[in-house]
Amino acid sequence: MPKNAQKHLHIIDLKGFLLSVFVTSITALFVISYCILFDDFGLFAKQRLIDHPLATFAITPALFWISAYLCRSLSPKASGNYLQSAIIKLKEEPDNFKKVEHLLNIRLVMVKAVSSLISTLGGGALGKEGPSVHISSGIFATFADKYRNILPKLSIATWVSAGTGAGLAIAFNAPIAGIIFVAEKLSKARLQNTKTHMIWTLVIISIVTIIFHKPHPLFNFHNLVFRISNESLPLILLASFCGLLAFLFQSTNSYFYEKFSEISSRWWHLIPIIAGILVAYINFFCGIYSFSGGIITAQDALASSTAFLSYEEVFGRIINTILTFISGCAGGLIAPSMSIGAGLGSIASNFSSNIDLGIFLLIGMTSFLAAILGEPIAAAFVIFETTGQNVENIPFLAGAAIISILTFRSLSKIFKATFRKIGLTK
Repeated sequence: MPKNAQKHLHIIDLKGFLLSVFVTSITALFVISYCILFDDFGLFAKQRLIDHPLATFAITPALFWISAYLCRSLSPKASGNYLQSAIIKLKEEPDNFKKVEHLLNIRLVMVKAVSSLISTLGGGALGKEGPSVHISSGIFATFADKYRNILPKLSIATWVSAGTGAGLAIAFNAPIAGIIFVAEKLSKARLQNTKTHMIWTLVIISIVTIIFHKPHPLFNFHNLVFRISNESLPLILLASFCGLLAFLFQSTNSYFYEKFSEISSRWWHLIPIIAGILVAYINFFCGIYSFSGGIITAQDALASSTAFLSYEEVFGRIINTILTFISGCAGGLIAPSMSIGAGLGSIASNFSSNIDLGIFLLIGMTSFLAAILGEPIAAAFVIFETTGQNVENIPFLAGAAIISILTFRSLSKIFKATFRKIGLTK
């Protein structure tokens, strides 16, 4: 074991370890219960649209307002994506919970969960996986601070890292992806005692896997055979296009969320209401595959033997996801990214009959997810584990993820340089 890992882990006694197992189990049960409710609420919203389509014009704006108001009044950091901010703050002071308490406290955890459930019930298009990661990290950090005299003597940053990996592993039933996600995040954040963070992440995800891991993958899908050939160009173009669209998607989300968050007058109340009306309109005309968390949409696309998702459904989902996010409702962009990628793959398959539809779907899902997640290898392993693919397919998925991220980052640099040149940014 590495020396810096031994420095922290040698004082783990049986009592501390058992309490760690208890905390991990409680966190996993909370996240699993949240995910089940989220899926049920999404199905209920879809069925409501089918049975009472006109009701969505009243229900969606009302529930969007309630969802956004909960975050605005009780925990403003519950909406958006502030977990990365907490990780950055912990870089300088790894054990200073007070510095990140406003980003990881139990109130935020509860508000984030309830707000995202309400927006989903209303017909929103955000996902459960982003909140799952934030919720898990928040619970771990809070317990680690409160019971620091009993739990293993590890920094708050270590617990947050473990919570991040556990949240992703639980939501996707993908433990390997959770471990790799943390490894990629740590390599970029350059936190102190990285090896200790990784060892404890392995311990926590191992506990989660032993107790809660399901033997079957998230999606019911068959194994594919990837090959490099002259016919691979459409897949490369698809990965590049996913990176381009993901950049526009992410930039739009960030810009308008920041602008609307700064509004302090009573006019703010109109934002979630107007967003809810627009989402209701899109849901009504684009159908049930244009909203909800995205897992069911991706599963139905994977289960179809023909190109399943239409232009209207795919781009309706993109607009719905943006509107739900910038309205101030809580929720994540991970699962929606997978369903958007599946939709883009479904559309792209119409232009090439020589490549298996499933390959287009997996490349689209991996590429769009990688660009939004920011971690190419983790994105490849998410798709690998959730679809039960052969190990031989990982390099192809990783290649698509890298192409997408390179496109995303290249566009980001170009736009930043252009805005700096014309004086819009410093």
